[in-house]
Amino acid sequence: MTRVSSFGHQQVMLSSLLNNQARVFTDQTQITTGKKEEKYAGFASETSTLLGAKSVFGQTKGYLRATDHVERFLSTNDIQLGSMVSSAQNVRDTILEAISQEETFALNELMGEAYTSMVSAMNTNIGGVYVFSGGRTDVEPVTAKSVADLLALPAVTDMYENDQRRPAAKVGQNTLLEYGLLADEVSTSVFQVFKDIAAYDAGPSGPLSGQLNTAQLTFLKGELANMDAALDDLRVFVARNGTRQNNVENFSNEYEAQEVFLETFISDIEDVDVAEAVTRLNNDQVALEASYKITSELSKISLLNFL
Repeated sequence: MTRVSSFGHQQVMLSSLLNNQARVFTDQTQITTGKKEEKYAGFASETSTLLGAKSVFGQTKGYLRATDHVERFLSTNDIQLGSMVSSAQNVRDTILEAISQEETFALNELMGEAYTSMVSAMNTNIGGVYVFSGGRTDVEPVTAKSVADLLALPAVTDMYENDQRRPAAKVGQNTLLEYGLLADEVSTSVFQVFKDIAAYDAGPSGPLSGQLNTAQLTFLKGELANMDAALDDLRVFVARNGTRQNNVENFSNEYEAQEVFLETFISDIEDVDVAEAVTRLNNDQVALEASYKITSELSKISLLNFL
């Protein structure tokens, strides 16, 4: 005689139904979150790999932010140093022209304009931060705003308010890059030439205007040499800044490539293939509906059907 176990069949189908419900819920969660698992425990042996990759990814993003910050400052340095060189070169060319022609009518005016432009460059402010002030970022590094102000000071160095803390940033695990420049180190030599010429012009041997005598020409020849030396100093700063820009750009490119790699690596471990998950959800929903139907049918079966 064949025995019919309604309870056994119902238990098997109920278990299958619950499993199908769990799979549908998992599929829906993956599609909603885009992640394979909600907890690290679900990744089993890949957990340590995933955590390590995320740690390196976080460090990489931090270094990228640092290099972006440094690049902005170095670009500002480059622009302002270029302005300094251009202004100093104009004064130098005017001094040379005065020596060649043994007369000058525009030296004082040109020096005044060039000096104002150079002070403005040294007092560059970005978002409330004075770029060439070192650690004293809330203070203008150059206080003498005109040649007259400069001339009134006992020494050129008295005009500076910056300290000697050069800004630096960690752009790599073992790389601390000093990217800041100080107003006094950049401009002291060139402003000394301005002060010397202004003092001579205002002294008993001046003014330096019109026809120039032998003593005045000799003085200007000496200052031409001093201006050439000051220009050489400025160009050294331009070259150093350019080298730093190149180094930071290399770091930045390396970190950008590393960031893309790590994003892909992490995604391969924890992100779900949405298209695959949708297909799986559709299949699991069909299986769940079938489980509902069979379980419903089983509940209607009784021994009377076999009598």
